[in-house]
Amino acid sequence: MRRFIVFLVDSFLWLLGKVGYAVFYLLGWKFICKVGRVAGDVIYSLNRRIREIIEVELDLLFGPKFTENRIKDITKRGVENYYMRLIEMILLGALDKENINKIVQAEGLENLDMALSKGKGVILLLSHFGSFLLPLPFLGYRGYKINQITGKQAHTSLIAERIWTWRRREAEKLPVKFLQADKFLRPVYKALKDNEVVAIAFDGRDGSIFRRVKILNRVALISPGPFDLAIKTGATIVPTFIARQADNTHRLMLAKPIETQKTSPFEEKVSDILAAYSHHFADYLLRYPSHSGVMLYIMKKNSLKAKTAPFFIEGSKEKEN
Repeated sequence: MRRFIVFLVDSFLWLLGKVGYAVFYLLGWKFICKVGRVAGDVIYSLNRRIREIIEVELDLLFGPKFTENRIKDITKRGVENYYMRLIEMILLGALDKENINKIVQAEGLENLDMALSKGKGVILLLSHFGSFLLPLPFLGYRGYKINQITGKQAHTSLIAERIWTWRRREAEKLPVKFLQADKFLRPVYKALKDNEVVAIAFDGRDGSIFRRVKILNRVALISPGPFDLAIKTGATIVPTFIARQADNTHRLMLAKPIETQKTSPFEEKVSDILAAYSHHFADYLLRYPSHSGVMLYIMKKNSLKAKTAPFFIEGSKEKEN
């Protein structure tokens, strides 16, 4: 029975992809985004539970910085952004060197070049913020050797599992190499030794050891894994964010590198780097608050259903590692 259901879901996704590709080539990326915005508006209007949970999550995060009406507006825009991103991810395989340069504009590439000039590889630290996968093909098509670490997937439904499989298959058409980190890290170390770029999610829920970090008005559980890796290998960390613009193009921002030399005891250095990156993350949350709301909802849901580590832990009695 499961095989039959998988077949039906995969067939639907295949058909959706074919239709999406045809629409993309005929009407362009911006039209695709408009479809996603409409879908987001429908979901926002019909799903009261999502609205309420996101509003609570954002209110706890931003506190008095935003009024109640502003939080509601951020929530609505956040749901729109999320569904635009979903449709964009379905069409990842349609991206090529020509069209991606019309979709993504970058600033701070000199920061990436500066980091690579040290010869020890770069950890491109992303987060589930905006259309966070677009930086990878953009940089890959510009000639950078891009690797992305993917961890063990915890799916809350069969449909979520098949959508992830579809997205992974589409992404593999791009100039990006995927490294399965839940198996062994040797390919990751090799990529950094070869002075390549390894993309890692700062807010990923993989791992068993987390540290408590203050982000705006909340306390987050963050894995120290990327920071441990940077210090051990000498790789440079480049904080990376991508934000949707009013015309549905994307602004890719590569911040100044965070140095990882062992200038202090290991544990202290990890804490220092983690704090530095968390400061960057908080700054972008304030600048683009509608880029993370739905992800906060999804992380909260996954922590309950799939028993992954929660992102924020107010009131939690979880032991800090």
